[in-house]
Amino acid sequence: MSAAFTRRAFASVLALAFLASCTESGQPSKNGPFNDVEGAPKFARDAGAVLLQVSAYDYGLAGALAGQQTRTVAAARYGVVMRGTTQTISSFNAAVLAGTLDRTGPVREKLVPLADGLSDLARDGAAYADGGEPAAFARVLTDVTASWQRLRDLPKDDALQTTIARGISFVVTSSASTQSTITTGPYASATEAKQALQRMGSPLNGSYTQSAPYVVRIGPYSDRGLADTASAGLLKQGVINVVTDAQSYVFARSGPFPDAELWREPSRVIEVRATSRKIGLSSDGSWVVTGSDDGYAALFNPDGTLTALPQSYAGMSVLQFSVDGDHQSFAVGGQVVTFLDVPSGQNLGEGMRFTGAATQILFVPSTRVFVAASGGSTGLPGGSPGLIGGRTADGDLIGNPFPIVAPAAGARIAASDAGDVYVGTTSDGAFDVEVFRPARDSALKPVARVVGSGTALAVDRSAKFAAAVTDQGTYRFAVSDAKATLTRVAGPVRDIAFAPDGTLYVLDQTSLLAIGSDGATKWTAPLVDGRRLVVGRRAVVLDGTDKALAFNPADGTAEELGAGGTINDVTMSRDGKVVGIIVDARRAVLFTLP
Repeated sequence: MSAAFTRRAFASVLALAFLASCTESGQPSKNGPFNDVEGAPKFARDAGAVLLQVSAYDYGLAGALAGQQTRTVAAARYGVVMRGTTQTISSFNAAVLAGTLDRTGPVREKLVPLADGLSDLARDGAAYADGGEPAAFARVLTDVTASWQRLRDLPKDDALQTTIARGISFVVTSSASTQSTITTGPYASATEAKQALQRMGSPLNGSYTQSAPYVVRIGPYSDRGLADTASAGLLKQGVINVVTDAQSYVFARSGPFPDAELWREPSRVIEVRATSRKIGLSSDGSWVVTGSDDGYAALFNPDGTLTALPQSYAGMSVLQFSVDGDHQSFAVGGQVVTFLDVPSGQNLGEGMRFTGAATQILFVPSTRVFVAASGGSTGLPGGSPGLIGGRTADGDLIGNPFPIVAPAAGARIAASDAGDVYVGTTSDGAFDVEVFRPARDSALKPVARVVGSGTALAVDRSAKFAAAVTDQGTYRFAVSDAKATLTRVAGPVRDIAFAPDGTLYVLDQTSLLAIGSDGATKWTAPLVDGRRLVVGRRAVVLDGTDKALAFNPADGTAEELGAGGTINDVTMSRDGKVVGIIVDARRAVLFTLP
């Protein structure tokens, strides 16, 4: 709803009210001269919620446009959010229009200008979303400042006072100057423009237009030389482009990070080696390791600084940190898994060699050991066997029962906080689950036998319950008495995982099912193409190739994380707070869950 339309609507209402008064006897209305707006506190709270969100996203976009790496929002993602905000403002203004009809009083006189100001904000936000013009973003900042002032003029309770104080603490300023922008296109459609931007690596300062002409803009650059250098790089990729100079803007931000408001957006962004397709996080999500197709493992410290770049064999399939102790280490590899020091990246101990590429690796904190599993060289019966190997946190050998020989199809492994390692293998048409504790047990003990060929195994941290997926279905059971408690909870699914509170999440292609610790279904959420599942404070699902959804554990409400590109891998820190995603095979994007 535009500001002009809103003002015309309010003017029409006033005219009708005036005409009605002329037909009456001249006596005051039964409600008296101060028939003010009802529900004003709710209007104020709703407006405050809109402004708080926009202020936080303004802060994030300003950081991205300034080239910062922490708490940023990419221009394309900001556009998506602002289009949704435009709809919210339209609904809000319609409610205000209805609520102020035939009303008079001081609250009405302040509420109407607030609605007008939010209409201006919606218009300028939509303009930036459509074209990525910095001038439109500068107008958004002006609209937000004015709207906060109008909101402060309304009656306020403590909650609204807190919202206002929080919102105005996110300070974003703009200054105009002549700067350079790279433009490519035009393209046949917005979809083609988006794909072109992705092929360019989805730079944080890049955007594409949603209406004709469909072009990609990268910038602005404060220095013409930087723009020319970037332009030359695109030309080498075969991307025809033009650099133009125009009035542009520089944005700066200050104040606290809007962590609570921007949890759906990256808390950190790290540019990594090209062709990186695997990511691992330390137990608290502060250290990051990424693995690329050419066998390099890039180790980044909490500041995002590269501290080591050891090279392993190509075909990296597993990455895993030890949990913080006297000495932290990490493991990387595929058919050969090596153990490395944090932060130097120097080799530790003795590596593990498998007959096929490692498919899983765990670190068991209570016993401080790495455990990895692989299939055989072909994964088919009659071929070489699969193996399960173990090493200490420093890469030292461990005695029996390692190495454990598994069928050619390999094994599925899981671990409890107590230090027990659970192993699932398929033989004679059934999935056998066994358990042992490294450095204590020399042999595996049986736990459960589940009908069918196994594809996944999960154990909750307390080891009270476990779950297994076979080609016959998905089963949940009590570890202490699997035979009596084995229950089929779903058909064959793609993945399973337990949350710290014991909730079992079951991922199928078209749904995510949550089963409480009491065995009852909590909720089911729809998906388009569920592919990967990681669980911490929230369950996070890779839905398709470019969408990561975080689910509220209470009711299954889904929130999309602003990954901003094709997702190659997703992981979760052990403390359940940080989600790590590889985007477009060249960027590590981290999210801090609430």
